[in-house]
Parts: sequence; C-alpha cells; structure tokens
Amino acid sequence: MLTYSRQTRIRILQFSDGALFALSLAVAYFLRATIPFFGLPRLPHIQPFEEHLWLFPLIAVCGPTVLASQGFYQYARLSSRLSTFFIVFRGVAFVTMTLVVVLFFVRAQFARSVIILACGFGGVLVYCRHELFERLAASRLAQSRWRQRVLWVGISEENSRLRASLSPAERSQIESISEFDPNTEPAESLVPILHEYSINAIVVNLVGLDTSRLMPVLSACEREGVTVLVRPGFFARTPFGMSIDWFAGEPVIYYRAQAAPPSHLVIKQMFDYVAAAILLILCLPLLFVLALAIKLTSPGPIFFKQRRAGLNGRAFQLVKFRSMAAGAEKHQAELATRNEMTGPVFKVKNDPRVTPMGRFLRRHSLDELPQLWNVLRGEMSMVGPRPLPVSEVKKFSDDAHRRRLSVRPGLTCLWQIRGRSDISDFEEWVRLDLAYIDQWSLWLDAKILMATVPVVVFGKGAR
Repeated sequence: MLTYSRQTRIRILQFSDGALFALSLAVAYFLRATIPFFGLPRLPHIQPFEEHLWLFPLIAVCGPTVLASQGFYQYARLSSRLSTFFIVFRGVAFVTMTLVVVLFFVRAQFARSVIILACGFGGVLVYCRHELFERLAASRLAQSRWRQRVLWVGISEENSRLRASLSPAERSQIESISEFDPNTEPAESLVPILHEYSINAIVVNLVGLDTSRLMPVLSACEREGVTVLVRPGFFARTPFGMSIDWFAGEPVIYYRAQAAPPSHLVIKQMFDYVAAAILLILCLPLLFVLALAIKLTSPGPIFFKQRRAGLNGRAFQLVKFRSMAAGAEKHQAELATRNEMTGPVFKVKNDPRVTPMGRFLRRHSLDELPQLWNVLRGEMSMVGPRPLPVSEVKKFSDDAHRRRLSVRPGLTCLWQIRGRSDISDFEEWVRLDLAYIDQWSLWLDAKILMATVPVVVFGKGAR
C-alpha cells in the first residue's frame, strides 16, 4: 500500500547516497594531494582537480545504482547490521571495480588510490546514513509524521479481510483509525470523522458496496484534500500488467497481457520493419538461388503457403520455401502414428515427404527466409513464438496455451535456440514461449537473435 510514497523515499535516499559518494571522492582527492594517509605518501604530482570533475557524476550514479542492484533499498529494515554491512561492502567492491575498469578503458592516468579511498569513504558514509535513518524512522516523531492515518470505507467484514492481508511493510506505513460504511451510515457523518481524526487517506473497498452511494464520499475527500485508494475487489494475476487509463471520459483499470512499456513495443515493431526490409534486400541473390534450386530438384511450386495463427489467433498466410514434395499435407494422416510430438503439434523425424533439398533448407532454417515478407507486412515479428497452423491451434486442450498467441509470432524464439526439434514435449515448448512473453525485453530479443545465428549456421536440433 502507498507504494508511491515509499518509492519517493527511496529516491531521496538514493540521491543522498549519490551525494555522499561524490563528497567522498572530493575528500579522498584532497587527502592524497595534501597529506600522507594510512602510510601512503602524499602525491605531489597528482592530476589537477579539474580533470577529476567528470568522475563526480559517474560515482554519484554508480554508487546508488550498484547498491540498489544488491537489494540495499528494497526493505525498510534489513535483517541485521551485519547483513547491512556485507551488502554495503559488496556494493563498494563492485563500484570500485567499475570505476577502475572505466579509467582503464578511457586511458585516464588518475591515481587508483584516490578511487579506492573514495569508494571506501562512500561506503562508510552510506552505512552511517543508513543507521541514522533507521533510528530516525523508528522514533515516535517519525512514526507520527510518516505513517498515514487511514479510514476504511466499505463493509466491515471485507475491511477486516483486507487489513489481515496487509504485509508487514504496509502495516508499518499506516495507522488504522476507523471505519465508515456508506451502505448504512449517512454521508454527512463522514466529514466530522475526517476532521476529528485528521485522516490522511481513505481506502474504499468496493466489494459488496453500493457504488451509487460513493459520490458524496469522493466529493468530500476532494474538498478536504484527502487521498483516496480504491480497491475494486478483483485482480488479474500475473503476467497481466495493470495501469490506469481513461475510457469514455471515466478512469478505468487497464490490464495488458504484456507488462512491457508501450514505447519498447514500438521500438520492437520499428526494428522488425527495418530489419526485415534490409535482410530481404541483402538476401535477394540467395533467395533467387534457393528458388532456382527448389524448382530444378523437385516438381511443384517454389513456395509453400499455409494459414497460421497470428496475434490473438488471427489467421494469416505464412510463406516459406517448399521443403516437402508437392501435396505433402494430404499424406499427413498416414504418418499420424509416427508423430513424436505430444499435444496438437505434428513432428516426425526423417519425414519421408521432405525432399533432399528440403532437408538442407530445414537444417539451416533457410526455408524460413520468405517469412521476412510476413514480418514486413506486420503479421510476424523477428522474435516471437513460432506460428502454428490454424488446424493445430484449434486442437489446444488447455485454453492457457492460447496465451502464446498474445504476441506476434516470430522467426525465432527461445524454442529455436534451446533445442528446436529436439524438444518433443508440447508443454515444454509452451513453457518456453510463455517464459519469453513474461520476461520480454528488448535485450532479451537481442540475445535471442544473437544466439540464433550459430544455431542456424550449424543446424543444431534441426530436422
């Protein structure tokens, strides 16, 4: 609860720690430049202070960032002073190594002892700041100032259930003052409660509440300047991302199948268009040679077209180089007993329908190259779950499997780099696809694309 105020407090602590690291750098410089320190001789020829100025923002950002990665700011109270010390010590070691590596790459001839002393001083100051803040936070004055005085609005039983589910961190941030039930109490009695107890925030629990009686409550809070938190009473579990949006002039709760920032998704789609266009142009000679080879080695069309399930199951026509004999789909039922893939997907090792040229194409995924056209049309992405035939999607026995359709299908994905056809369990295939969806990031796409290159070149796991 009240995550915003906690995040604000963390940002303030991080800014203060950054300032302490910058101060430590200044102190370390002047100590080494002016007086011997811990047996170290004074450095008479140390570089001018002005040449160290660019290090101040670097250490001010690097220090809190590394500490945050170690979980230093995640908890209101760490388990013990010893654990706090080790977290700070580990963070200082990483900051020191980072700065030394940066100086090495920029070929700066700064005294390494200044960096080591600066990081050491910074760690000591940050640890002292942490202890001071913890003592201050535990004081009665801080408790009275920082804790939010909360009025619970809703049915008493539901309010009790909600309070019982609060985490220790949330309980430490609030002070439950009283309750108010709009179903049974007149709206006029709310304002005196706000005045008498100096309420900071109200929690509106909508479960079982007559929402038509809420307008006076919200209007009173707006007039009084009291924060309102609304608990709708339903919750879509992860991986759905939740945000607040506007629809028809009213605030609505917006659940997205992907928690990725919309701006990152735009970057992904722009990359798809640009990469597909460039690769199509660069591969034109290769595409022509492969098309000619297919035409000369087996009768039938050059391209194989099939209806596949795209975003949210919308069908599109996938294009790839033909790797099987013409009319191979008509003979799939004859090979049903040889299917090595569990679930609705059909995979056969040493499929007799595959042509000799097709085996080469499949081994190195060259038969997939025409799908760059599908990417350029916006039907596919460079990275995403592989598109399945519409007929196989209709056979899904678990509706949860359809969540792999919540993103655009791609040319390559985790399944492609972690075994391809060596994976015979459809559940494992789906697990990899859902892991990609849940953990998606631009960096993950980049890693998958880089890992795909050696897999395709050496034909690992292909059939």
